[in-house]
Amino acid sequence: MLRQVIAKRGCYVYGAGGYGREVAAAARGQGYVVHGFFDTFKGDGELVDGLPCRRPEELAGLCDAVLIVAINNFKVPVGDVVAWARNVPFAEIIHVAELPDLLGRELGHYWQGERGLIRAEANKIARFHAMLGDARSREILEQLVRFRISGLPEDHPEVDRDHQYFPVDLPIGKPAISVIDCGAFPGDMLGSIGAAGLELESWYAFEPDPANFRRLCEVAADGGFKSGALFPCGVGDATGLVRFAEGAADASRAIGDDDVGIGVVVPIVRVDDVVHAECIDMVKLDVEGFEAQAIDGMARLLGQHRPRLAMAIYHKPADLWELAFKIEAMFPGGRYAIRQHGYNGYDTVLYVDL
Repeated sequence: MLRQVIAKRGCYVYGAGGYGREVAAAARGQGYVVHGFFDTFKGDGELVDGLPCRRPEELAGLCDAVLIVAINNFKVPVGDVVAWARNVPFAEIIHVAELPDLLGRELGHYWQGERGLIRAEANKIARFHAMLGDARSREILEQLVRFRISGLPEDHPEVDRDHQYFPVDLPIGKPAISVIDCGAFPGDMLGSIGAAGLELESWYAFEPDPANFRRLCEVAADGGFKSGALFPCGVGDATGLVRFAEGAADASRAIGDDDVGIGVVVPIVRVDDVVHAECIDMVKLDVEGFEAQAIDGMARLLGQHRPRLAMAIYHKPADLWELAFKIEAMFPGGRYAIRQHGYNGYDTVLYVDL
């Protein structure tokens, strides 16, 4: 039905950034007419990829075309955009969660993919639901499942941007902690620990992106921890080298060997091989889809110290439930919770007390 409406009336794309341009290209590639873009920060006849771009306030009255909402990042909620679109109104409003099914798998970034996976894995999701130890976690999971199908902002869980890795209602139970930080980015863990009212005893930070690592070293030079080490490498289940798309800030990631001429080659290590600590209280894992391999590469430390895990579970569609199963198989009896720290399905974190 949606395909018929787009074919008949064409579409606009809300969001003229990288993802919006990708969506517009995919729609045009399938033969749909794209009338142009809407964007809060661009307008006045500016052309984006040859298409006119207008600000929302430049549209007065109804529009009989389809609107594709192509805002797709962890920082920007879409509720106001959707409310505006509903008030216009457009013929139909299409959300990010619908795009892999509608325009192709290449638009399935991170958690996004064919929505049939949610239905096919319903039994596994129910098992994960039963593992969660608090009502808030179970509610968040239910909301995420609905959101991954509908894409509607009203289905999205409430977002806690201010307490990522240290939710107020999940206290770690110690005033001073030692942390393994995988995917340290620019060292924001230091600020997070301070904001949580904790002291950082030891910090073992891993960051493979060269620009991010330089910033990490600058942040670490200002102190804030008593001992530790910084590692200019990624983490995995074996020591080796991977090709890495650097320079994308928090979205830098490993890429395939077929991407010749793209990115840089960076080392990957097993955490068990390089960290030898008397105490580890917490392990943070946000490593762009390498979480499962990273767990295998630190099994000794996890078994020895039984720390709290704070792990991203949104980089791949099935990570939402499969990573919890992996941990439970390795270390039975942990306490599980999830919290939502980003918009648009991003920054979902699994907390496990092993």
